[in-house]
Amino acid sequence: MKLKIKLITFIFFTFSLIVNAQKKSIENPFFSFNTGIKSGGYETLEEQAKLLKDLGYDGVEKEGIDGFSAMQKAIENEGLNIYTNYIRVDLDNEPQPYDPRIEEIFKMVEGKPTMIWLHVVSKKYKPSSVENDGIAVPILQEIADMAAQYNAKVMLYPHVYFWIECAEDAIRVAEKVNRRNLGMTFNLCHYLAHCHMKGIDPIQKFPSIANASVPYLFAISFNGADANPADEKQIWKSFIQPLGEGDYDTYNYLKTFLDLGFTGPVGLQTYNIKLNSDIHLKKSMETWQSFKKKYTAGK
Repeated sequence: MKLKIKLITFIFFTFSLIVNAQKKSIENPFFSFNTGIKSGGYETLEEQAKLLKDLGYDGVEKEGIDGFSAMQKAIENEGLNIYTNYIRVDLDNEPQPYDPRIEEIFKMVEGKPTMIWLHVVSKKYKPSSVENDGIAVPILQEIADMAAQYNAKVMLYPHVYFWIECAEDAIRVAEKVNRRNLGMTFNLCHYLAHCHMKGIDPIQKFPSIANASVPYLFAISFNGADANPADEKQIWKSFIQPLGEGDYDTYNYLKTFLDLGFTGPVGLQTYNIKLNSDIHLKKSMETWQSFKKKYTAGK
């Protein structure tokens, strides 16, 4: 009888381990872009930080170097984090292509989850111009090496019309920079816009480019979106909506990266959304929570 009980116990324990091993969950931090926290009367950093906290966000993005310390203090007072800091690299400014104060940011984020978003621009060199990699790569290596002194990470931010315009550019350049602390972001709205510009089907292309980005992927961003713009003159109204709106399958977008092993932060793109911050951030958070439940359920 004791042997039978032990056998049943063993079988139940083994089954539990298998079931638990198969359970999936979304543990990625979820943060808002800074453009989404200022409308509807949320004027001070303290009000913005409290709004994010009350709605369940893990943190925020900071744009630029000015005022970083003040935002960091307000955000951390609510128990949140600044996950990304959006900083410009200008290839045309040969004497100083980036703000030298960037080292002060690296000092302030040492030991914190903040990563630096580098958007690389040029009026002299065309977007995606491979022949100019030799100009950009040493600059990015210099920034990455500086960041490494403070155990910080930097990411390339693909942005249509910029020199690093698409995910393929970010992958190519990150590979040439060859620094473990330099990676990339996959940005949904700019991915859709770039596909639209080039006449590419974004749904058909997505699995292969998502897979190719994984070795360099430090963060992703997304939002509600249509796969194709309803109005050619206002494409960003289609490509950036509150999460849960639009016909593009944003859950599958997220799930694809999660299934590929992505564990980094997920940013909510909020540029030019006209709703008050509390309204669209609440709506997007509700969708995020529904995605978490759906993923845990194995759907």
